[in-house]
Amino acid sequence: MPSRFTIKSIRIDLLALIRSLLMGVGMIWMFIEPYEGLENKDFHLDYWLFLLMSFVFGAVIYVIDGLLLSGYMVNRATIRNDYVTTLTVEFGDIFEKDGWTAISVSDFFNSTVDEELVSSKSLHGIVLNRFWAENAADWQRQIDNSLRSYECETVQKRKGNKRQYPVGTTAKATVDGRKFLFVALGRADENHVTSNNAEGLICAVRGMLTKARATCSSEPLNIPLMGAGLARIGVKEAVLTDLIITAVLEESRYAKVTNAIRIVLPLSLRDTINVKQYESKWS
Repeated sequence: MPSRFTIKSIRIDLLALIRSLLMGVGMIWMFIEPYEGLENKDFHLDYWLFLLMSFVFGAVIYVIDGLLLSGYMVNRATIRNDYVTTLTVEFGDIFEKDGWTAISVSDFFNSTVDEELVSSKSLHGIVLNRFWAENAADWQRQIDNSLRSYECETVQKRKGNKRQYPVGTTAKATVDGRKFLFVALGRADENHVTSNNAEGLICAVRGMLTKARATCSSEPLNIPLMGAGLARIGVKEAVLTDLIITAVLEESRYAKVTNAIRIVLPLSLRDTINVKQYESKWS
């Protein structure tokens, strides 16, 4: 799991703490100065006690601001709406979550992690290497069985699968109690380079949710930050999160998908994404 403490995050927290401590000093002084002026008396307060009181007030301000106001200390936010029972945006390791996990793949559903068909750095590659390292054929068999009812186009290629599926096509596969939904997001060219756009991302997420509605059986559904890697959507991570939320809410209007949907962001993005913003923006 990526560390929460990076140079940038420490700098952000340190600046917020300094700001809060200065506010604490200002709050104490704000009460002392009017008292001396209005009462025409000297307010006797030990210097170190003054610093201690300022520190305590500053620390309280820091916590309140971080958790309730600015939200820079918040790791999980709940979006309240009339369509999804529970929709959260949170930081964490998606492989530590219970329930079903959505994984984006190319539209050919390849099982060979060779840095050309599937990158070992993509979530697709990580899942194959971590859970199907000794039996990639089992993953391909489950995927092929799950895709039998879907239409596809046969494409002649020098390597990899020949069947190309529409964006949003979703197949399920399980292993050792782990449950996955693999959704076609990236459109692969003749050189196996994948790409898509914002519209394609929403289409892919909604296609995956349609499959999840028939598959999850009220179990939680975990969605990673799709489009941030080799799908090459081309927008910032915060915008990708907004697009995923849009797709979830749009699809959920038709019918309930499952009891809980989690959008799980990597901890490495905690410096750049404030999840609390989604609470006020979408609730």
